[in-house]
Amino acid sequence: MQALRYVPDSRAIRLLLVEDDLEDEQLLCEALIEIEEQRQWCNWHSSSVVQVTRLTDALDCLRRQAFDIILLNLSLPDSPVLLDSFLETNAAAKGAPIVVLADEPDENLANWLLREGAQDVLLKRELECAPLARSLRYAIERQRKIETLRASPFLDELTGALTGQAFFTMARHSAQLSRHNRSVLLAGSVEISKLSEATQDDREIRELVLIRAVEALRQTFQVPALVGRLAQRRFGLVLAGMSGITAENLLHGAALEIEAAARSQGQADTTVRFAIQAVDLDAGIERQFSGGTRQLAKAAILAD
Repeated sequence: MQALRYVPDSRAIRLLLVEDDLEDEQLLCEALIEIEEQRQWCNWHSSSVVQVTRLTDALDCLRRQAFDIILLNLSLPDSPVLLDSFLETNAAAKGAPIVVLADEPDENLANWLLREGAQDVLLKRELECAPLARSLRYAIERQRKIETLRASPFLDELTGALTGQAFFTMARHSAQLSRHNRSVLLAGSVEISKLSEATQDDREIRELVLIRAVEALRQTFQVPALVGRLAQRRFGLVLAGMSGITAENLLHGAALEIEAAARSQGQADTTVRFAIQAVDLDAGIERQFSGGTRQLAKAAILAD
């Protein structure tokens, strides 16, 4: 077992590379270094990579430390059964996402691995830096959302925002408190448009943009603000303790962040529409979201 690199930094992505072919190992290590040099990790500025050649060493590493992502070749010298390599690694992974490295295409095996919890299956001969970086980032994001969802049945599987049902249940409770306290409650709507879905890569980018959208909204509006996913690309907000002008300015900034995230993924035409207004406590809060931004006061944010 050898360490390719160690960076004692919380912003370094911790990656376990399990590969016994020396030539493939070298190519993958070079690709990971190039990804870092081109700053394609996004949320991390560097990488800390541990490389092992045997399943027993991989399991030992996983027992001793935590990793953000695992790159796993199933054809290991001490594990002649491919499926066992994955199952044993997945059992020891402590929730870390696994991207499988395949020597040859095998649709049946790939489908089985995905059903059993692999985040992606990549052909080694087709690996390129940008797609590899994107696959690893998406794998980490998806696994994080899966773990969040397991912790709460009230959260949207992809984004971690409240589901529509949970959002309106909590919004009604907020409305009751607002009525009792005679305070102003604000309703906000955010819609993302012009996200391409032409290819599988486009659809994966769309998912990442939606995840980033919820992160931007949560960073902008702290608890007790409610953030819910009401439709595929539409999110609802319920805000208390701030003026409409303050909320609108904050939402404007969040919308710009979401558009910037989309542009960074090649979605230059993506736009974010938002609206915000005081909740009419006598009208029923669901009715105020039924028409999206069309029913609330409109404001368009255009891409720069």
